[in-house]
Amino acid sequence: MQATTAAEAASNAAAQATAPGTHAATSAAVSNGYLSLIIWIVVIGAIFGFLWQRGYLARIRDYCAETQEELKKCTWPSVDELKGSTVVVMLTILMLGLFTVSVDWVLSMVIRLIT
Repeated sequence: MQATTAAEAASNAAAQATAPGTHAATSAAVSNGYLSLIIWIVVIGAIFGFLWQRGYLARIRDYCAETQEELKKCTWPSVDELKGSTVVVMLTILMLGLFTVSVDWVLSMVIRLIT
């Protein structure tokens, strides 16, 4: 019976050593997390270096600066103009929806008459 008890003890010890809550398992998970973080940093750094070498970062910077300058030249609508435009858009959508529903209804009636 002691052989069974010793085997069970060895089995329990092995199970505890590989259990997710043990120090060894959490240490491995942490090291895997650091490894994956290092890999991501290297990949992002390589992409950044490639874009910098090819001059794409300067182009993106220039594009953003030019976009800011163009937006400063724009005239923005007032609140009343914005409300008026919103009403016009909503009425146009409503009329288009009613037109679509009515054409669909007429065509379905014509199809029913034919078949």
